Amino acid sequence: MADTIRVVEYFYVETPNTPGVGAAMLTTLRDARVNLLAFSGFPSGRRAQIDFVPEDAAAFRAAAKAAKWKLVGPKKAFLVSGADRPGAVAELMT
Repeated sequence: MADTIRVVEYFYVETPNTPGVGAAMLTTLRDARVNLLAFSGFPSGRRAQIDFVPEDAAAFRAAAKAAKWKLVGPKKAFLVSGADRPGAVAELMT
């Protein structure tokens, strides 16, 4: 697989830091047939932030709106794809 870097749009939602919230959000997207290129979630005290990099931003927004999520974004990010190896991102960024 060739290494690639591209600029993508990402969105995030702040949620309660409660077990199962992220899984429920991912189920919502699955049911809406929204494909994700990347996903990340992390806690911050009693809250959590869930980041989504959708393949189709319009479809993602529609699903988020239907679920009544308080969506932040779009924002820009780099998406790096390629063979997994030590230093791969460093090689691509220099």
